[in-house]
Amino acid sequence: MTKSWAEVWAFRTKLYSFLANCLLEWIQEEDKEVLTSKFWKDFPLVAANPQLEAGLDQLISCTSQLEKLSTQEALEKVSVEFTELFIGTARPKAPPIESFYFSNKRRIFAEKTVEMKEILNKHGLESTKKDKFPEDHLGLQLLLIAVKTEQLNTLNPDEKRSAIKKQISFIDDHLLSWLPGICNDAKEHGQTGFYGGLLELIWGTLLWDKELLEEGAGSPKYVS
Repeated sequence: MTKSWAEVWAFRTKLYSFLANCLLEWIQEEDKEVLTSKFWKDFPLVAANPQLEAGLDQLISCTSQLEKLSTQEALEKVSVEFTELFIGTARPKAPPIESFYFSNKRRIFAEKTVEMKEILNKHGLESTKKDKFPEDHLGLQLLLIAVKTEQLNTLNPDEKRSAIKKQISFIDDHLLSWLPGICNDAKEHGQTGFYGGLLELIWGTLLWDKELLEEGAGSPKYVS
């Protein structure tokens, strides 16, 4: 590893905050560079696994088409896809809610929502968006990783190792367990392909990150 672990933690915080915000609000004009192929060609993660590679490829392909439109047209197309997939006028086609993919009745605000609320409370956190999104919204789960990563440098070595192991468990239990489902739904129902690509990128990012954390938890130098 060429970077110190402190730099890695800073990178992870920034990365997860960015990915979370992409799912909590549709793309605004001030963030229009996200809809360019150059942004994704320069994305700071290499294609370390098939999901990361496929997600980046789809985002580059999608944004190459969006670049042929005016900025406003591109923003509108992506905002329509965001609404249809994640919000829906009646029922969203790919709700970014963990409970939906675990409930036989495809319910939102179910057992996983309660679990996530308890996790937030345990860490002394409360979602500022709790009136807008359930606690098991994918964007909020990614934000939780960002917040907990930012806190790593304040911990002693034993506390840090424990916190890293908890992040690994969280990624396994509350993210990788349902991301394939929402990714498939977004790819099937998305009109531009932007969010299908983004979700596959997030899936691949979590797989890459889990390996990174496992390395960190087992390394005597991870606290440096």
